[in-house]
Amino acid sequence: MSDEQSAVAQSRRQFLKVGLGVAVGGAFATVVGVPYYTNLNYQKDQKIAELQQQVASMQQSQAQISSLQGQVSQLASQSSSLQTELNTTTGFLVLGADEQTMLEAIVETIIPTDSNGPGAKTAGVIYFIDRQLGSDYGSGGIMYMEGPFVLSGQQSPVTVGTVTYPNGTPEQSVTAGTHYQYAMSPRFFWKWGLEALQDYANSVYGNNFESLSAADQTSVLTDIWANKPTSFNGIVPSDFAWELFFMTWAGFLTDPLYGGNRNMVGWALVGFNGTNQGNFYGEGHTPLELALSPTPIPLNPASLAQFQQSSATL
Repeated sequence: MSDEQSAVAQSRRQFLKVGLGVAVGGAFATVVGVPYYTNLNYQKDQKIAELQQQVASMQQSQAQISSLQGQVSQLASQSSSLQTELNTTTGFLVLGADEQTMLEAIVETIIPTDSNGPGAKTAGVIYFIDRQLGSDYGSGGIMYMEGPFVLSGQQSPVTVGTVTYPNGTPEQSVTAGTHYQYAMSPRFFWKWGLEALQDYANSVYGNNFESLSAADQTSVLTDIWANKPTSFNGIVPSDFAWELFFMTWAGFLTDPLYGGNRNMVGWALVGFNGTNQGNFYGEGHTPLELALSPTPIPLNPASLAQFQQSSATL
C-alpha cells in the first residue's frame, strides 16, 4: 500500500472511529437518557393524576358539604315551622295559670321523671287533661247528669224523694260510672277539687302543692286517697284522687293525637308499639310473626297520626 493509500485508510479509520464514537454516544443516549426522561414524564403524569384526584375529591367533598348544609338548612326550617306550630297551637282551653302550675306538679308526682324515663310532665299530660275538660268529658256530655245524686257507701238512712232507705246506699267501686254522684259537671268537679287540694296542702303542709318537697307532695296525695281532709268542697277526697290518678295515666298512655304522651314517651316506657304492626319502619315483621314469637319483639311505636299520613300516601 502506497503512502497516499495508507493516509486515506488512516483517515477512513479515524472517521469510522469518530463515527463509531458518535454512534455509541447516540446509542447510550437512547438506552440511558430516554428512559430517564420517560420516567420523569411518568412521575409528572402521576403527580398530575394525584392532583386531579385531590381536586375531584375536594369537589366531591364540597358537593357533599353543600348537600349536608342544604339538609341542615331544610331541617332547621322544618324545626322552626314545627316550633311555630307548637307555639301557636299549644295552650289551655280550661285550666287557669295557677291550676296549670299546680296540676303539672301533681301529675309529675304520680308519674315522676326518673332513671326509667320521662314522666308525666315531659309527656304533656296536663294538655291531655285540659283538652278532655274542654270536651264532652268536661261537660258530662256522655254521662247521665239528672238527679237524684246520692253518694255510694252511705251508712245512715237515705231519703230519695218520698222513699227512705234505712240501710243507706250500696258501696260502688270508684271505677264504676255510677259511682260519680255529683250535681256538677266533671269540669267543675276538677276546678273545685284542685282548689280544695291546694287549700289542704297549705293548711296541713304550709305551702302550695307545687312548692312542697317531693315527700310532702306524695303525702298530700296519700292523704287525699285516705279521705283525711274533713272538708273538700263537697267532694269525697278519694273520688278526686281517683280521677287524678286515672286521667294522669290516660294522658301518659293514650295516643298523642289527644294531647298527651308526647313523642310517645309513655309507649316507649311500657313497650307498646301503637299502630306499628311489625313493619311500619321497615322492620320486616308480620302481625302473625309477632303473635307467635316465643319472645317479645321490640318495635318502635307509631301513632294514629303517623298511620293516617302513611295511609294517605298509598
